[in-house]
Amino acid sequence: MDTLPNSDFDETPAGDPARYEEFLAHFARDRDRLYGYIYSMVPHAADAEDVFQRCSMLLWSKFDQFEPERSFLAWARGVAFYEVRNFLRTARRDRLQFADELVAQIAQRHVETAPQHDDRLTALRGCLEQLPPGPRKLISHLYSKRGTVQDLAEASGRAVQTLYNQLSQTRRKLLDCVEQKLAEGGAA
Repeated sequence: MDTLPNSDFDETPAGDPARYEEFLAHFARDRDRLYGYIYSMVPHAADAEDVFQRCSMLLWSKFDQFEPERSFLAWARGVAFYEVRNFLRTARRDRLQFADELVAQIAQRHVETAPQHDDRLTALRGCLEQLPPGPRKLISHLYSKRGTVQDLAEASGRAVQTLYNQLSQTRRKLLDCVEQKLAEGGAA
């Protein structure tokens, strides 16, 4: 996910730089959750990226309508919901299309399960910090940098199968760690 494109965000509403900073603080805190919400309803990652970018710009253009006592994420999800519906309506040429009712159900389910996902994400972050440098680098390369095992094998001179085996072991360790942290009653 790219950051907000500067050219579209240079102007602040009513010339208020403080309002721009407020928007950026809210957006930076909730951008990953917002992207996850959008991606849960859009079948392809590239399409989710496009919808996310359009939604980001729309959120900024409508930020003067945001009420600070409300949850920014809840407000942003409302805007994103309609952006997703608009995208799906105009993308009828694709074979895979979600009915509006299904999109609404997915959106509702995402909102209902968000607290559990947040706990799991917090636990996962803690577990990632506990990994030794080698496995942590592997996970970072594949998930944060969106690299491939093949690319990493070529760059490191290691066998592809060796990296797949290490990845499988690391995933199992992370799963066990996350489940243990959640069972202990906290994600921290």
